[in-house]
Amino acid sequence: MDCEEAELKSDFFLREIPNVKISQERKKEVPKSNVKEEIKVLHLSDNSQQMIMETLRFIHGPDYSLDDISKYKDEDLKFTNKFLQHNNLVVKGGFYNTNNDSDSEHEKLRMFALLKLESYGFHKSHCAEALDYTSGDLESALYLLYTKYMSISQPHTSKFSESELIEQRRDEKSVLESIYESAFTEKIVNAVWTIKLNLNYLVTKFHPKRHLNQSHSGSQRRKDLCRNFASGHCKFGTKCKYFHKVQEEPRNPHLDDYTFELEIRFGTESRYPYEPPLLFLKTNFLLPELMNLHICKRLAEEAHDLAQNGIPSIYSIVELLKNEDVMTEYINTSKISFLLPAEKLFPTSDIKERVVTDKYYKKGSTNSDNKKQSSHAEILSEDTKIFNRFLTKMNDSSYQRMAEVRKKLPAWNLRKEIVNTVQSSPVTVISGETGCGKSTQVPQFLLDDWLDNYKSNKTHIEIICTQPRRISAIGVAERVADERAERIGNTVGYQIRLESKISSSTRLTFCTTGVLLRRLESDPELSTVSHIIVDEVHERSEDSDFLLLILRDLLKIRTDLKVILMSATLKSTLFSNYFGSVPVLEIPGRTFPVEQFFLEDILETTGFILEENTQYTRKMKTGYQLGDELEEQLELCAVSQCPTPKDEIKDEKLTITQMLVRYKEYSVKTVKNLFLMDCEKINLDLIEAILLWIVSGDHEYPREGSILVFLPGIAEITSLFDQLCDHSEFSPRRGKYILLPLHSSLTSDEQAAIFKKPKPGVRKIVLSTNLAETSVTIDDCVFVIDSGKMKEKRFDSNRNMESLDTVWVTKANALQRKGRAGRVMPGVCIHLFTGHRFKHNIPSQPIAEIHRIPLEQLLLHIKILPNFAGRSLHDVLDSTIEPPVKENIDSSIVRLQDVGAFDIDNNLTPLGQHLATLPVDVRIGKLMLYGAIFSCVDAALTMAAALSYKSPFTSPFGKKEQAMAKKKEFSVANSDHLTVLRAYKKWQDVNSKSYIGGKNFANENYLSVRTLEMLADIKYQLLELLVSIGFVSINLRAHRHRTGYDEIFKITGLEFNKNGDNIRLLMSILCTALYPNIVKVLTPQTVFFRSAAGAVPVEREAKELRFKTKKEEVFLHPSSVNFTVTNFHSPYLVYQEKVRTSRIFIRDCSMVPVLPLVLFSGSDVNISVNGGTTYIVLSDGWIRFHVEKHQIAEMIKAIRTELLSLLEEKIRDPLLNLVHSERGERIINTIVQIATCD
Repeated sequence: MDCEEAELKSDFFLREIPNVKISQERKKEVPKSNVKEEIKVLHLSDNSQQMIMETLRFIHGPDYSLDDISKYKDEDLKFTNKFLQHNNLVVKGGFYNTNNDSDSEHEKLRMFALLKLESYGFHKSHCAEALDYTSGDLESALYLLYTKYMSISQPHTSKFSESELIEQRRDEKSVLESIYESAFTEKIVNAVWTIKLNLNYLVTKFHPKRHLNQSHSGSQRRKDLCRNFASGHCKFGTKCKYFHKVQEEPRNPHLDDYTFELEIRFGTESRYPYEPPLLFLKTNFLLPELMNLHICKRLAEEAHDLAQNGIPSIYSIVELLKNEDVMTEYINTSKISFLLPAEKLFPTSDIKERVVTDKYYKKGSTNSDNKKQSSHAEILSEDTKIFNRFLTKMNDSSYQRMAEVRKKLPAWNLRKEIVNTVQSSPVTVISGETGCGKSTQVPQFLLDDWLDNYKSNKTHIEIICTQPRRISAIGVAERVADERAERIGNTVGYQIRLESKISSSTRLTFCTTGVLLRRLESDPELSTVSHIIVDEVHERSEDSDFLLLILRDLLKIRTDLKVILMSATLKSTLFSNYFGSVPVLEIPGRTFPVEQFFLEDILETTGFILEENTQYTRKMKTGYQLGDELEEQLELCAVSQCPTPKDEIKDEKLTITQMLVRYKEYSVKTVKNLFLMDCEKINLDLIEAILLWIVSGDHEYPREGSILVFLPGIAEITSLFDQLCDHSEFSPRRGKYILLPLHSSLTSDEQAAIFKKPKPGVRKIVLSTNLAETSVTIDDCVFVIDSGKMKEKRFDSNRNMESLDTVWVTKANALQRKGRAGRVMPGVCIHLFTGHRFKHNIPSQPIAEIHRIPLEQLLLHIKILPNFAGRSLHDVLDSTIEPPVKENIDSSIVRLQDVGAFDIDNNLTPLGQHLATLPVDVRIGKLMLYGAIFSCVDAALTMAAALSYKSPFTSPFGKKEQAMAKKKEFSVANSDHLTVLRAYKKWQDVNSKSYIGGKNFANENYLSVRTLEMLADIKYQLLELLVSIGFVSINLRAHRHRTGYDEIFKITGLEFNKNGDNIRLLMSILCTALYPNIVKVLTPQTVFFRSAAGAVPVEREAKELRFKTKKEEVFLHPSSVNFTVTNFHSPYLVYQEKVRTSRIFIRDCSMVPVLPLVLFSGSDVNISVNGGTTYIVLSDGWIRFHVEKHQIAEMIKAIRTELLSLLEEKIRDPLLNLVHSERGERIINTIVQIATCD
């Protein structure tokens, strides 16, 4: 054999021989979709247990003890197979093996001693401590444990000698032997006696089934059993007169042979009977934990009382133990109270000198506190200055030029009539089509009239004009300021959230409706306001409807107040009647006509052909062919014989024949398109074809002017934007068209591009949501393409779920969109729905927002406004213009009770008082308050700002995967909220050093710089709110906020941020803020597949997990960092909102560890016992945790009660310093310890 051959053979035999049969069996078994809920086991470390007990005993006294398991009735529930129970491995200890003989012998002796001590019922940790304390002396350790557990003081010493005492003991022994005979045994002379007893009442009490088995075993007669059935077959079947039951095997009598033995021990220097003996109850019957020692404690008390008089006590003790009535009553009424395993026999308290702090913080101050209220004389003096500046401005050329522009508006012709009507009536309704100038001119008419008559009537005027949106308030204010040839913030200003441009000279303020509602809280009569204009009242927002209710009541007090309601629709009579038949003025629109095309018209005009089997064709019945068969139907259908379908039947419900009848004036091709088209989808190809027809088609309409396309939402805008960018005609590379998206997520600067005039020969194509219906006016718009759809927020009170639904526009919306065209020349409006749908199938007006959104914030407003003091919530809301249904009100009340804002009588709690003051969602407000209480202000405000505004993470079209990968780099603790916090902090660190660096960091990580800067501004405003209500005691006057810069941590200092990096604590306050928005993670059972190496678990996929709220199954939103997670350490998530789009999704979710969920949830915590096992139960049993030991459940419940009490004190008195007292400091430190370390 040569070397090469030897090497080959060696390789062959060393190579592992494959087992073909095994490899063929190695198939991955497809797991069934069988998910189960995992019941987690709650653990507390020994340190935490000791800390809790020290805190509770400090509060309630050294004798404080926990309830034992015997106080609870066993529910005896049968858990179904939907639960995965106790799937938690806890390593409680270990064993170290050594070959050292001496060490081994010593360890064996120690182990024997420990087992001996544990056999008496003492905790293992205490047994070890006692042995160490007594240097391994077993007898001394047992005596030490007994005295520590029983806590009985020793009686006075006797005058008898030791020999005399022993003689007395022998006499008593003789008596006991004669009484108990063989049951009495002296195991160690003069040291250990035992007496065997029959204590069946203990068996009956703790295991009644076992007792019944003993009592009734063998009572069934054998003749009642069918012998034929027992042998295998009975021909009589069910008609047999004997029992068809297999005879049970006879029970082993040893299994039910329970023994009870009382052990009496006398120490080496025992002074019995003047000193009580050590008493132990030993048994092979399974008693509840510590019950044997609990019974012995009663016996020890009896022995102690007898020893005080030197009376021998053994007989009395035995008879007491045999007395069923007395002992059962003792067991039922007394509490097991012994040292807990985590407590030390000899506690060593670290004495630390506490820092003495003030009981109360000093009230902080904000920059708004610097603003002093102007006196009446100062106001009149400023009025005079305004009038003088106005006289000077009258001769200004720019002012005169703008005046000429104003005179061209239709509203100008009704100037005097509007002013006179407002003066003569407390309420005036003004209706006018879009573009008539009512929003910009009516406020100026009132202001000009005051200035014109100021010499003769020097009264004060203050006009407030509310707008439904921030962009409207800013845009209208800036336009009015331009028309008056002045800078914004002088006579004309605006006030929105986070931004204010007003001064002492401002007499006309444009603001959002919410800003005026906040002003009403501090000034319920609006004492200085003379005119209130509610613009766009037809939109029926929740705030505007609520404001109308307030104004109607306020007019009864403020008879001099003037209210003007401005609507863009013809439904003005609704508002007029609400205020009692007040005058209605109508302003005509512009004179330029707008030609209207409906879907059938534009299909006929453009010749558009809908391709079959595309995403835009509707689904037909199975087997229905859209090709030749449809053509045959078109040829064969007898149109003349088919009756005209009813008007209320929608197009999509008609057959092709009925469609031809309804649209008989149109070509077959057009009708075919209408029949095939899926009316629920936005046909972007059709919009593209219409745009191409507008810019290059054969028509006589203008070849200039902007084109405005209305789409439902950002997704459709993005899709059409990208489609047009790739088009040969509309691509920006050609330079002929400017494509501009318009939606609420854009910044003010991005929205400003809409109003800029393009270069000659260039046309704007604006892709907008319904924002452009009323809030934004594009002056040079000529063409409007109306997709016929819009996004509308809905709320399902039964599911507690918000949804952003795509719905058909109303007639009012369609007319508003039509009015956007023809501003400067004749225009064209193209609706992508049929004329029949417009006339017969779509509603006239939108559903009032008060009927389709949650009412929590509105209910808090009602409670905090002085205007409604003494009135019930239902009574107030029944007075609105179109009251919400009672079920929606009731469900909102329940949700406010769940978060702790309302008590059971629907009154504001102290927490609710603060939440009502904060202009944010109640859950976000709760997050802010708890962030202040637990000293993590900066982190809590960052998360609150992101929740109230939006996430800074972006997802550019075509780069979603890259953006998601970057987002996951910031992921922490399976939490979207903490992921945002981490990304924000990283950006903040870089941005504080270099603005350019911060910008580059944001761009590299797909973060929006503008959103990050907005979050910084929102954080500062939220901090001002916390300071104003007393939860953060700092002086903000000394700090000037720079827009876009975050200095919150520096301003608030370490005291209010010492827990800002404690991830688990932050998760805890997220839980308390977002509860009861809880989701369970349902997990599939682990599946294994066979392999040569044995059973290998199949790796779980994220899509196998299921998520469920209390009422329904939900899905994680793909934008969540948890979307691809396959394993959650805790099966519970909290979420901000639940929305329905294609599915029911939860957004912005965070995993919550089980202990913080128990401690910080808003639910009552209950303890239940099932099958001898203790459970902590939340949310009426929907959430359940198995507890390792019953005492842990009692400890958690007790310390949580103390926490809630402390928080209630703080919320009732925000300036209270929680750590000024040792009680508050101990509770907070204990809670932080548990939430952080367990």
